[in-house]
Parts: sequence; C-alpha cells; structure tokens
Amino acid sequence: MIMALSVYDFVDKDGRSVIALWRDGLTKRSQAQFDLKLHMLRVSGWDLCPQLVVGPINKTGHIYKLKVYADVMLRPMLCKGPFDMNSECTFLIGAKEVQGRLIPGPDKAAENRNILLADRTRRVPHAW
Repeated sequence: MIMALSVYDFVDKDGRSVIALWRDGLTKRSQAQFDLKLHMLRVSGWDLCPQLVVGPINKTGHIYKLKVYADVMLRPMLCKGPFDMNSECTFLIGAKEVQGRLIPGPDKAAENRNILLADRTRRVPHAW
C-alpha cells in the first residue's frame, strides 16, 4: 500500500514523543479512534474529507487539528511539513476540546513548531 503522507511526532527535550505520551493517557476506545483517523490521514493525505483535518486554526496559519470523536473530543494538533509541506505532517501536541476550547491551546502547538524549525532533531517518525 502506498502512503500519501509520512507522519512524524514532535519530541520533548527528553526525546519522548509528545503524541505517544498523550495517547497513552487515553482510554483504549479513544486510542483506537485516534489510530483509525491517523491511518486515514496517512493513507489519504491532505485530500481526505475536509472535516477530518481542520485549519489552519491559529493566526500563524500553520496549525491544524485532527478531529476525533471518542470518549472525549480529541483534537491533536499538527502542521503540514514543516520541511516538506506536500508529503509529510508532524503532530505537535495532543489536545482535547472541552466546552468549545482546545486544551492545551494552539499557542503551545505553534511554540513546538517553532522549536522544530530551529532544530530538526526534535521529531521522530510516528511509531505505528
């Protein structure tokens, strides 16, 4: 099977995937829903149904959210690229939507993206 996108995870200063840490704190059902949507994104790329990946959601124009309906409203935030905008995406932070608010907010995702732009070693391929 040909994959449309390469998927990466931002890593914290200790080299741990922020998405893996976030996912580990979810229920099994929520993990399964997240994994399914992530697989859809990887296979279909940016052309998949427009309601799955929404954005850009902040003023910089680079942060998107993946909409996952599970036990809670999961909204992990990602960016296109940032090094190859057409064939890769990088998950920057795990988030949930609570009463219409993203927790944590997109500012933290933008901060992580800026860190990554300054240091390419701050991401790893997503572990499937």
